Amino acid sequence: MPPTNTNVALQLYSDRFIATLQPGIALLRAFSTNLSDEFSRPGDTVRVPLVTPDTASEWNKVSNNYVRSITDLKDRPVKLNKRPITGFAIDQNQLHNFTPNYWEGKGVLNAGEIALYIVRKVTDIVTPANYGEEMVAKLAGFNRKKVAELRALLVKRGMKPELSALCLNPDMYSALLADLEFYVMGNQQPIATGVIERLLGFRTIVDLPTYTGNGFVCYPDAILAAARRIEVADTTPYKSFGSIVEPNTGLALNRVILTNGPTGETSFSVESLFGCEVGNPDALVRLVETATPDPE
Repeated sequence: MPPTNTNVALQLYSDRFIATLQPGIALLRAFSTNLSDEFSRPGDTVRVPLVTPDTASEWNKVSNNYVRSITDLKDRPVKLNKRPITGFAIDQNQLHNFTPNYWEGKGVLNAGEIALYIVRKVTDIVTPANYGEEMVAKLAGFNRKKVAELRALLVKRGMKPELSALCLNPDMYSALLADLEFYVMGNQQPIATGVIERLLGFRTIVDLPTYTGNGFVCYPDAILAAARRIEVADTTPYKSFGSIVEPNTGLALNRVILTNGPTGETSFSVESLFGCEVGNPDALVRLVETATPDPE
């Protein structure tokens, strides 16, 4: 058997990596982000704009017309202080025997690890200390009716569901999927991507695979996230030093092949440089279970 072409193998790995990464980081679209394939260094700070609506009011030919004031672009600094990396190494003998299924399988598994790391770090900041607002609701037996009840409670609080993301822990999201019977209806997207669009007036409903609370409802400016490609001084030692860009969010990751000359071992790595911070603490409401759940 001829040796594996590392460029072909890397492409197989990258294709499966991106395909698996997409649903894993879908929740980032619910927040304010500044994601780019520009180069940066760990510890650098990126300004992330707060995505907020402009208030609508009645037309006035003097004070409220086609001539608008220059927008006050509010943004916040986010430090790029998180750098997850995953990968593996193979020796020369293994290089002769690995099949395409191996490279595709590694791409799936490693993308899942990066995605889980990012999601965990983002949702870790959703704490009572950072977001003091909470909404008590009957969450036991979560289903489509519960989503409608949450919507009604939010409207009474003055929040706009059509601008909000409803973010749920895995148990609640899975229960909602079962109630909606997506398999029966033939719509696989919410299962594959972890996102339900425009259900009962919410902008989006998102699965939080690492979140230990019930969930939360937020506007985009509640959480800020930023990411860049990692800058290195010299790429000469590497067989390949490129990037992968997830198209839905713009999240860029470094993709590196490094061969150790003395041993002949070749290492394949993917890494991310990102950061996340609290944005507007008043733009997120945590869901808290009522003390008297629904009767059986």
